[in-house]
Amino acid sequence: MKYYPLIRGRQYDLLALSAAAAAGMSPSIVPIIEPVKDIAALPRVVAAFAKAKHPLFIIQNPQVGQYGLLAHPRYSLPDPLPAPVQWARYFDGTDAPSQLVVTQTKAQGALLETGQLALLPDEARVRALGHKPAIYLADHYPTRSYTEEYSTLQDELYQYPLAFMPGAGVADYPLATAHYDEHGYPQRAIALHLLHVRRGCLYVQHFVSVNNDDFSNPGAKFLETLGPLAAWLRVNPDARTAATDELLQFGETHHFPGLGTVRKLELLHWLTIYGRWLK
Repeated sequence: MKYYPLIRGRQYDLLALSAAAAAGMSPSIVPIIEPVKDIAALPRVVAAFAKAKHPLFIIQNPQVGQYGLLAHPRYSLPDPLPAPVQWARYFDGTDAPSQLVVTQTKAQGALLETGQLALLPDEARVRALGHKPAIYLADHYPTRSYTEEYSTLQDELYQYPLAFMPGAGVADYPLATAHYDEHGYPQRAIALHLLHVRRGCLYVQHFVSVNNDDFSNPGAKFLETLGPLAAWLRVNPDARTAATDELLQFGETHHFPGLGTVRKLELLHWLTIYGRWLK
């Protein structure tokens, strides 16, 4: 079983992927990048995975963001891509060759050629097609209307044990959902979302700031989210990663690195824990 995280190519997500490739990502993880912005980090992450000789897919016809609308991106990608980086495509009814096809409906799945590696919606009616090899894409990341609401249920089940996973692989939108928002909206609270393993399942632990009456002082709110982290890691030592060590260091030095860096560390932690779970 392999994990195919579908990641929209924002700046700090791409930085996290480059760092993960350089550090030695689990061979059971094959990221899929959907380019959304014309930024230098995109060709750099391709180079990082080529240098690390780690498989990576790049979606050639992105469906969200601005990148797919550009006739001549400033930061274009080489074609052909350097091995083992490969192209993927959303199903579009063309004969364009692709090592991986991303489908969005049962009807598209029914039109796949036998043996075509493909992402399919994780739905019973789609699984009934029996396509091989199939990677089932789930959109089940826990979301809230307001960030402070994560405090109402701080530890949430995310993924059942591997024995229950059908197909040749599992895919999702790590730390995100299928819905893509170009800008996002300011929130009064700050939350930290850390993946961990319990009883063979994956859970997401939410650490949420406490003083959320207004939008001021995000640095102090970030430190509030780190308050319980050290104690939680003592109870859950298997959840400790290089990313959590860096977060703890920020707490010790009372430093707020910015939400982009926090996002990068969350994704690095996510990929590390997922790789351990797959073992």
